[in-house]
Amino acid sequence: MSLTFLLTTKIIIDNSSSDAPCVAYCPELDISSCGPTEEKAKQMLNETIEIVLTEAAKDGTLNKYLEEVGYTIKEKTITPPVVSYTPYFFPMPRYLQNNYQWAV
Repeated sequence: MSLTFLLTTKIIIDNSSSDAPCVAYCPELDISSCGPTEEKAKQMLNETIEIVLTEAAKDGTLNKYLEEVGYTIKEKTITPPVVSYTPYFFPMPRYLQNNYQWAV
């Protein structure tokens, strides 16, 4: 039996990078990775998460790491942070409105 848990992946396209323009970011663990395609970036993110968690467990810092990124640990129960999916509309500062073109 395999244990899984829900994580969010945010994909960011960085057009300034020709080798790995797709960045996959996991806010619950504050970990990111990249790749030439979205699928490869997600695959690399999974591998990075596995390495970070495994190495933290090996060196005894897993609980500290998880608490630093928002998890709650009581005895042997780990509760993930709550991630909000509510849209947030940021009021654009006047300076930015007047001096830049925004593609929205």
